[in-house]
Amino acid sequence: MIQLARQQETQPQVPNAADSIAACKSLFNGEATRRKLKKMFNSLPDKSRGLVLIAGGLPARDYQRQFESFDDLELQKIRKGMQYLKEVVVGFDKQFGDVRRLKHYQFSSTH
Repeated sequence: MIQLARQQETQPQVPNAADSIAACKSLFNGEATRRKLKKMFNSLPDKSRGLVLIAGGLPARDYQRQFESFDDLELQKIRKGMQYLKEVVVGFDKQFGDVRRLKHYQFSSTH
């Protein structure tokens, strides 16, 4: 009798199907990425937020707004702005290499 009780205590309880399905769905619904985006956007400096907003076609004055305050259409514009900025940076990188290594005299015509 004692052995039977010990066996029942040591066997792990199997979660029900609904809990398992919910756990699996949470891995693929994009919520984790959205949380990261929200955290990243909200932590950007004001100037960087303004650049993303302008690149997406939104007014720069919205730079103080939090990520969750934008509606779906505005969030799509933010996504487009991020894509546009990425294209610009990649273009410069392809042409000149790391732009952080460019020097002042390479821009100046009087140097």
